[in-house]
Amino acid sequence: MKMTLTITNKTADAKLAFNAVSNKENAKPEEINAALEAYVSAIAEDAGTQVRAEYEELKNVTDNQILQARGIPVLTAEETKFYNDVSKAGGFDKETTWPETIFERVFEDIQKEHAILRLVNFTPTVGLTKTIRSRRKGVAVFGPLHKDVEGQLDAEFGVEETTQIALTAFFLISNDTLQLGARWINRYVRLCLSEAVKEAWATKIVTGTGNNEPIGLLKDLDGAVVGGVYPDKKSAGTLTFKDAPSMVVEFAALMKKMAAYKHSIGDGDTGATDETRVVDGKIYLIINPVNYYDIVARLTIQNANGVFVTNMPFISPDHIIQSVNVPSDKLIAFIENGYDATQSQPEKVYEYKETFAMKRATLYAIDMLGNGEPTDNYAAQVYDIKIPKDGGSGE
Repeated sequence: MKMTLTITNKTADAKLAFNAVSNKENAKPEEINAALEAYVSAIAEDAGTQVRAEYEELKNVTDNQILQARGIPVLTAEETKFYNDVSKAGGFDKETTWPETIFERVFEDIQKEHAILRLVNFTPTVGLTKTIRSRRKGVAVFGPLHKDVEGQLDAEFGVEETTQIALTAFFLISNDTLQLGARWINRYVRLCLSEAVKEAWATKIVTGTGNNEPIGLLKDLDGAVVGGVYPDKKSAGTLTFKDAPSMVVEFAALMKKMAAYKHSIGDGDTGATDETRVVDGKIYLIINPVNYYDIVARLTIQNANGVFVTNMPFISPDHIIQSVNVPSDKLIAFIENGYDATQSQPEKVYEYKETFAMKRATLYAIDMLGNGEPTDNYAAQVYDIKIPKDGGSGE
């Protein structure tokens, strides 16, 4: 099902500019607002162009299967009523409760569209989340018939509490779009929100400091927290990709490292146990694009039939994920389902009272609650990349 927003250079450039301004320590509010205006306007322009083109092509199609195949889903009765009310009112009312299913689908969309987000456990939530973990390994126990059943089934349980923090997403919607009907308003809103939300999550899952934002894979959960900020993980080793024998040894050590972990069942657990797990087919490598092709070049050969084949020991090449948020010359080894994230439906939807260049349109800000962190400190390891030059030793 096609759901991805077709991004033009205008939106791509606006995103880069907004990220650059947002990361400046001395950025002025007016600079950030101007960059936000350009970025949100570009998303709105791309989404509006796409939705209007789809509407003109498909407005007379009544077959739901055809529409769904093109990414225009059938709405629930609650969603249809909600969007019809929005259309009649000429905008979104901050007092109106959004159907939960809209945001469930937004997160389904972003997980389909972004490789890192496909590896994350997203759970709908409310203000405070409690995660219950058990130390038992199974639910069946060999022993004398019916003897000490209570003792055999007993397990240690622990609870982790996660406080939710605000994630504010912006989308700009024109009056013309509000007149297209419920299905098309939904299509537009999901495109805009998916583009805004996936960028925020994909960034913070890697780099989040833990200070009023999720904790990223680069962070050490056991390190000293200063001002709410978790420290960076220390390097678990160096990967040279020097030659085939070296790669076998290096990646065997990496897999061995990822296979061992300490099992904790909650905050303050002092009895964490040393455990092992099977990691075959479950390890992903997250790297900066500047390192990607240097690595892939060393993994690619031409076979006897003249076909270029990419292969690597123990890990499938399609498990290499590019992320601009990983520092260059660093690599994150990550086990699938090793990151837990929560996200609520909107707590508040309101007009953003700023002047925007796009006329006859309204900017909305949506406050949702969410948070995220690695399942434990062993879900990810950070490695240095030191590829030798010209076939040398790299020293």
